Amino acid sequence: MAFPPEAITARLAEYAVTTNPANWPDSVRREALRSFFNVVGCMIGGARHGMVDIADKTLGAFAGAPQATLFGCGRKSDVLHASLINGLASSIYSFDDTHEVAVVHPSGPIAAAVLALAESRPVSGEDLLTAFALGVEMTCRLCLGTTVPPADGSFAWSGTGITMSFGAAAAAGRMLRLDTQRMRVAMGLALSEASGFRAMHGTATVAFMPAHGGQMGLRAALLAERGFTAGLNGLEGKSGYLSVFCTKPDIDALAGGLGERFELLRNTYKAYPCGIVIQPIIDACLKLRQDHRPDPDKIAGVAIQASPGAMALCNNRDPKDEMQAHVSLHHWTAVAFIRGTARIVDMDTETAVKDPALMAFQRKVEATLDPTLAGDQTEVTITMTDGTRHVCRIEHAIGSKLNPMSDADLERKFTGLAEPVVGAPRTRELIDRTWGVGSLADAGELARAAA
Repeated sequence: MAFPPEAITARLAEYAVTTNPANWPDSVRREALRSFFNVVGCMIGGARHGMVDIADKTLGAFAGAPQATLFGCGRKSDVLHASLINGLASSIYSFDDTHEVAVVHPSGPIAAAVLALAESRPVSGEDLLTAFALGVEMTCRLCLGTTVPPADGSFAWSGTGITMSFGAAAAAGRMLRLDTQRMRVAMGLALSEASGFRAMHGTATVAFMPAHGGQMGLRAALLAERGFTAGLNGLEGKSGYLSVFCTKPDIDALAGGLGERFELLRNTYKAYPCGIVIQPIIDACLKLRQDHRPDPDKIAGVAIQASPGAMALCNNRDPKDEMQAHVSLHHWTAVAFIRGTARIVDMDTETAVKDPALMAFQRKVEATLDPTLAGDQTEVTITMTDGTRHVCRIEHAIGSKLNPMSDADLERKFTGLAEPVVGAPRTRELIDRTWGVGSLADAGELARAAA
């Protein structure tokens, strides 16, 4: 390390304040735009979800002046409420992005925070993208430094939940042009709001946790701007964040190689609206269906060799509603073989989760842990009633870093998400505006166009 471990917060705050995006590789700026584009589509697509509506109507009753756009709703709310609701919309379908190693979903609430702020504090699209990229980088680094070996942290914490406020504070603080001292305050205050645990998986709260983190990070930066105080060593201080959330942090993963190693480059995008570790299983099932066209009634059994993450998070047979279906590999296996699809409508509670054919097929599915498999790998074997067996092994799921989604793939995903909400003509307009956000003199134009 080129810095003492007692100066971690100061080092990260200094980088957040002083880094010059002109010195970043083109690949970083390009991936920042792809991450932003992907999650804006997710934000629009989730805008009218029932759980988003509940949160908006319940908390919106206490909201302030109409300052920032609620995506896909045709109206505005205050900046903090818009950040929360748009952040919730971005992840409500589990269609958001994922860091390939930390398995954190960084982009949605950070994009929601900077877009809401941009409507009340005019900023260029280039500066907004810089702040967004910085926030994603900080979130990914914090999750790596606390949850991925050699770091030793508790699996019970939601990595996204406990790291999102930090990244959002860095992003908002950059847009507010905080100095290093006030950035440290914003970071400390945001870290003190960190929360979220995995017992909430299978409920709407799993999407609310990161949205809350994004709102808290934005709030921390706004308070720091006005002179609110917080400890300046929120990460490494005695009884600080690192001592609370892990027993052994990886300091180099968190704060080493700033400006040289970019974790944003390891961001990935989901091809299907469900847990990231289910993606290779869906790939395999759809390929088996395409290659062999098995009659689902004549499939005697489906044997899945699953990664540790898939078994820990998604080995959930017989989900009862949409939220549980997000994290059920059994449900998505049934969908793939019976419907040949993997869409948002395929987890609707009434028409999919409670579909008798899908429910019955799940009894044929057995998942077995294979500790040698990475999160983007699987092997699926189907055995027919006549004894015939077909096997498909996926080495890298669609959307992973070694099998990435193209820009055209991301556009098709954006279209599928946005058209049901805002219609085809406006979707095309929003696609063009989002790809071109870096050239906007006023980044708030994009948020206003997504009303």
